[in-house]
Amino acid sequence: MRLLVLASAIWTILAMAFLHHKTKGFGKRTLFSKPAGSPRKGALYAFTRGMAPWAKESVMLNLPSYVAGMAFHAGVFSAFGLMCLALLGFELPFFLLVIAQVFTLLGAIGGLSLFVKRIVKAELRGLSCPDDFVSNLLSTAFALLAFLWTLVPSMESLWLAEGALLLIYAPIGKIRHCLFFFTTRYHLGAFFGRRGTFPPEGNSHA
Repeated sequence: MRLLVLASAIWTILAMAFLHHKTKGFGKRTLFSKPAGSPRKGALYAFTRGMAPWAKESVMLNLPSYVAGMAFHAGVFSAFGLMCLALLGFELPFFLLVIAQVFTLLGAIGGLSLFVKRIVKAELRGLSCPDDFVSNLLSTAFALLAFLWTLVPSMESLWLAEGALLLIYAPIGKIRHCLFFFTTRYHLGAFFGRRGTFPPEGNSHA
């Protein structure tokens, strides 16, 4: 099972690298206008205060979903951290294990709440495709099984099998945003930083 996870991880890394290279193959757009600001400051803002809830109207209008999403992502990343430690044979100190348990459990709850919301709310259901549900369920199950594994170590094989499935699916579905989030966020910040609109007026010290 551990070899399966390793093979799945290698597949994911190679597939993600190919997708990133393919995206870069479109080339770099040449900008001819004179810069009005700093791309570096714009990118820095995009990855810091630009991600805060009060910087996004859509987030402020849907704050519970934002909190659930943050918990969801934190839980999944914590589960991957636990899986890496399990594969290497390391054991966490008790207090760190408790923190990991909290994160993975909250992540599973957050993922499940977002899954239910996508089903219940007609506007979200209409915008959704099968990939949205599959990606959510795989990630939620991974976080939940990580939490259960900390309580019942005999569940390791089931957890690792689900982790391998998640890794195999990641480059195929929308989970690949774990890579493209960073590239698109950087380009967003750099572009609007160059235009002088990131950071917003009055926040130039960012």
